[in-house]
Amino acid sequence: MTTNRGKLLLRNGVFQKLAKFTTFFVATWVGLGSGALVYADTDQQWTAACVAGIKETGGRGSNAPVAYCGCMSKAAKQFQGDASGLLAVMRSPVAAKMTAFQSQSETNKKIISACVTRIEEVYGLVAERPAIETRAPSGIWADPSVIEAIRSINFSSSQAKVFKGAATDFSNDLRKATAKILRDDSDTRRRVKKTQRKLLNRMDKKVSVVLESDQISRYQVFSALLLEKIRASTRSGSGDFLDTSGIPGGHAH
Repeated sequence: MTTNRGKLLLRNGVFQKLAKFTTFFVATWVGLGSGALVYADTDQQWTAACVAGIKETGGRGSNAPVAYCGCMSKAAKQFQGDASGLLAVMRSPVAAKMTAFQSQSETNKKIISACVTRIEEVYGLVAERPAIETRAPSGIWADPSVIEAIRSINFSSSQAKVFKGAATDFSNDLRKATAKILRDDSDTRRRVKKTQRKLLNRMDKKVSVVLESDQISRYQVFSALLLEKIRASTRSGSGDFLDTSGIPGGHAH
């Protein structure tokens, strides 16, 4: 008998589009029993990053992040999904997840929808967090030494806006590029370092055009410190160390 959820999907024309995933999900979930999900995930690095992102941000599927990420990892490989895009959705704050989801390809949308639906069927819905709960910034942008280095630059209010935009672009671009390298490249360490330097140089150029001459040396100190923190976090395997919610705006003159 068709469930209410199935009827809704059918009315929206989505259920029919998910039909080609049927074989995959039968194979993926056939090992389900006693509340445990059996899946084969050969991309442990991607899955670890996905799980860390879901645990950090919450939302649908966060009550079974390992199973949820394993489902998406396998589906992405089988149906040529964009794993970096999937990861970006999982790392987005709850309030921004729908926007991130809508920006994905149709294949990614189908993968996310099908996996989270099955997760909720097996593990139930995630209990809603209290509305007053807020998540404290984390990662390199919340690091006291990075914050102090930014404050020492003494941005004006207009400069702070440019910096915040450039820093946010840098973090998001580096997150996506790193996820792609981890997924596709065998020469991971060299490629990651090269990408970090390239994207940081891009950020430096965006910010430097609005700096006064007496701010340049202090900005250079900050930039070198930021690269050091990024590489240390990469080596240690920290979670979402590029969390942009911690990016400060600097002090106005």
